[in-house]
Amino acid sequence: MLERKIVTSTLTFIISTLIISSLSPVEVLLNGSHNYETSTFLQDIILISVYVGVGIFLFGLPVSILIELITQKPKEARFALSFPLHILFGIIPVFVLGFLAIFSLLVSMVFLLIDELIRFITNSGYKYVKA
Repeated sequence: MLERKIVTSTLTFIISTLIISSLSPVEVLLNGSHNYETSTFLQDIILISVYVGVGIFLFGLPVSILIELITQKPKEARFALSFPLHILFGIIPVFVLGFLAIFSLLVSMVFLLIDELIRFITNSGYKYVKA
């Protein structure tokens, strides 16, 4: 489980950083405290990756492990419990981030989708076969 969660966190980090960087300029995210005119897209990605990385690895990963432990027993209803818990914990940062919690919710949904995809692939016994 831990290995899957770390892989999920890493993939979510990469995908979310690219999505957030392309959707919103850093100047908007940082309330104008960043000089957008002199920065490059690469600098924006690096700056956003710091915030996204801290959020995913220090908040999202432990919360996802906790959700996994909570939803282990009811196997049939695991996803039905996991989905709303990921949304709930994706919304909780609204008290700290304000309107940026929209991105937190987006990242939590990306995390859940990637985790479920990896779970499906590993549980179905899918193996890469060369043609």
